[in-house]
Formats: sequence, C-alpha cells, structure tokens
Amino acid sequence: MMAAEGPAKTELKRTPDETEEDSKRCKTELPENDTKPSDIVKPLKNDENNGQSKDSNGLTEAKDETKIAYPTKKKYAIMMGFCGDGYRGMALNVGVNTIEEELITALLKCQFIKPENAREMGKMYFQRASRTDKGVSAARQVVSSNLNLGPDLKAAVSQLNEALPDNIIVYDIIKATKHFDSHKFASSRVYEYNCPSFAMAPTLGDTWSGYRITPQVLAKVREFLQNFVGTKNYYNYTSNKSASDPSCFRYIRSISVSDPVIVEDIEYIRIFLHGDSFIYHQIRKITGMTIAVMRNVTPSDHLEKSFTKDRVDIPLAPGLGLVLDEVKMERYNKKFGKDGCHTPLVWDPYEEQVQDFKMKHILSVIHRKEKAESIMFNWLQTLKKHKFYTGDVLPEILTGQSGESKGADISDSGEKKDSTTTESAVSLESSTNAAK
Repeated sequence: MMAAEGPAKTELKRTPDETEEDSKRCKTELPENDTKPSDIVKPLKNDENNGQSKDSNGLTEAKDETKIAYPTKKKYAIMMGFCGDGYRGMALNVGVNTIEEELITALLKCQFIKPENAREMGKMYFQRASRTDKGVSAARQVVSSNLNLGPDLKAAVSQLNEALPDNIIVYDIIKATKHFDSHKFASSRVYEYNCPSFAMAPTLGDTWSGYRITPQVLAKVREFLQNFVGTKNYYNYTSNKSASDPSCFRYIRSISVSDPVIVEDIEYIRIFLHGDSFIYHQIRKITGMTIAVMRNVTPSDHLEKSFTKDRVDIPLAPGLGLVLDEVKMERYNKKFGKDGCHTPLVWDPYEEQVQDFKMKHILSVIHRKEKAESIMFNWLQTLKKHKFYTGDVLPEILTGQSGESKGADISDSGEKKDSTTTESAVSLESSTNAAK
C-alpha cells in the first residue's frame, strides 16, 4: 500500500511591503560617524596592486580571491601619525588625495582587508578618532577597523609601514573590543599651533624673521589665551552654523604656550589646546583673534563680543602650523584598560617614535614652507582688510616689495635649506615636552 500523502504545504505569499521591510533588516547597521555614504566607495591607486587587477570601476580585486585564506576578522586600534602636506584632509573622499586612501591601499596590498571591504568600508566599521582638514598633520591619531590579521601583530605593523609612504607611520596595531569605535571612545584631543613669534609683535616694525619675542609679550600671549579656557559659545569661531546651534558650545580644558624656539633664523612659539572636541576653524580663529589683539589692531571689547550671538569678524589664521598632537582614549582605558584582557590605548610606549616622526616629517615641513612661501608674513598683511582693523597699513618696507627690507629675509624663497639644524631640533623637542 502506498503511504497516505500528508497535507499539502501552503506557500505563504509576501506582500511588497513585507519584502521591503525584510530587506531593510538584512542590511548591515553602520556605526554613527562623519563619513558620508558617498565617500565609502573609493577608487584605489593605479600602482602597487600586488599582483591584483582592476575591475570596471577601477577598484583593485584579487585575480583568484577564493585561494586566499584570510584570518578571522577582528576589531583593532591603529595607532598612527602622518604629515598632511599635499593631502586634502584625512577622510576618504572620491577623486582627491587623502590619508585614508593611502591607508586603505596599504591594508589591501598587505591583504589585511578583503577587496570588497575596500569598496564598502562600512563592512570594516572603519572610523577615525578625529577628522583633519586639508594640509593638517597628526602626530598621534587613532583609527578603529575590522582587520584580517594573524597573531603576529608586530610583523603586521612592519609590513604595513613598508607599504605606506614615509610621511605616514603606524606605531602599533592593538586588539580592541568588538564594539570599539575610535571616535566615540576618544575623550579629548590636543591640538598644537606652531606660530612664528613675529606674528605676535606689537609694532609693525618688528614684523620680520629676525624678531625675538620678549618675556613681557610672551606672558601677555599666555594670559590672553586663558580667556578661551572653559565652556564658550564659538559661533563666531566657525562657519555655516546658526547662533542658536548648541554644537557651537565647546569646552577647552587647558591652553599652554611653549617657550620660544629658533629654527634656522625663524623663532616659533607653540600653542597647545586641550579640549573635548573642536569645531571647524575654531583653533585657527582663536589664534587669529590672539594675533589681532597682540598687534593692537582690534578694539579692546572685540573678544567679549566674539562669544555672543552677534556676528563678529575674526581673522582665520593660516592652516600651515596646525597639528593634531594627540588623541586621548581615557574613556576606553577606564572601561577596558584594566580588565586584564585588553591593552590600554596610551602613547607612552611610542613617545620616542612620535617625537622622531614629528620632527622629521611634520615640524620640519612647517618650517620649510614658512621659510619658502612666507605664509604667516603674507597673511598678516590681510588683517587690514577686516572690519575690526584699527591699525596702520603695513609700510612698503615690510611687504617684501623692497629687496633691502627686513621683510626680504622671510619673503625670499630663492634659498632653500634642509629642514632644521641639529641644535634647533633638540631645543624644539625639549619645548614639546616642557609644554605638556
């Protein structure tokens, strides 16, 4: 006898709305960050493809990806630094040269990520602790990402540095918690502004490369900068924000100024600003306001007005001297650094490397560009174009138009010298440690 057939299975039909809802649930949830979805897909460089080919979109792909045995993907913290000169910021951006493009290209070359993840960085949960703008360098930056790494992380660091250009360095790669996000766990940031001391000269006649700041002027600069410590409304220190936007309120923990240091013939002071976070252009405008006050070209009540909701004209200092000095992971270290399973994300083990890289690839570049292009000197001449300006127009002898002027020392780009002298490098490094 034939077995009786069971009841016929009923096929449930799905409505279009249910199908669309399931599709949404299947999509990978990406962490909140400041990377736009349009920035995630990025053509990689044409060279250094490590025996790989390009697809129709210009993206690098393995010739036979099925034969590559990738280690299990885990979350890591990449402790790194870079010189921002020649880059349009750190964040990946289609069609322009960025730090993240260099990093992703190197990770792909080392086979630390799969090609499809290079196309869709959301799969890597890739995140930077702090965004940097065009030309801005970073001495201590942290990136979080899922990577396909083996157990030998020191070998991975060495391999990655070989794949990166000399102006980008990875100090270490550290295994982190599964949900580590470098942006969310960054508790504070320290920025540094390297400023030629002649920018703070109270008289026009002192605006030249041979100027040496006096103890009285330096003390005045340090005292004035304390006005920015605490929580303030920085509506006038940014752009594209309304006066009522709560994001304009920022908290600065401390500001310090190093003793002056001389690099070749130019004296610099280094301003360190430690805050939870900084808004776009905030540090450059703080520096611009300080310079305007020190040079006596703005009314005495200009600072007080700048913290109100009334629009106030504030000069934007050059971006050349700005450096992201350090990202602090205090929040992460407090929660996971002492659990016996995870390594604290601190910079002490790499301090010698950091200072060496900073000297060779960041501070020396800032000085060479200032020496060759007179960036700060030329910017000072734009102060007279601002509405607040109450000073005199810079005389011709200081504009670099006269070959025998004092200004000719700094505006002359005919003679180019190699970075800093040994003596200057030692004093500059000592100043960094003293300022902290």
